[in-house]
Amino acid sequence: MNDQLPPFSGDSPTCPKCGNVGATTRYRAASPRMLWDWNDATGMRGQLPERLERECDRCDWHWDEALVDQPAHDGPSVAECTANDRAHWNDKYAGEQR
Repeated sequence: MNDQLPPFSGDSPTCPKCGNVGATTRYRAASPRMLWDWNDATGMRGQLPERLERECDRCDWHWDEALVDQPAHDGPSVAECTANDRAHWNDKYAGEQR
């Protein structure tokens, strides 16, 4: 379903309305078709897949982009972090939340 949305444009996107470089990003879960009334008009949007909502830092224009295919993560896995933590603390705090 992400093929309906433009691809993720990176950490410094260019606003399609004003050309400013820079926008905030929010994750949005999938949503059904929605109807709403505003100013004596009915608006409709949806059905939308899960997506990243971008908002221009200058003009506040909003647009949606697809999720990244593979999240960028080059650090250790959760299992590796747990093993390192246990080794560091000699299993003294294994499984505890501190």
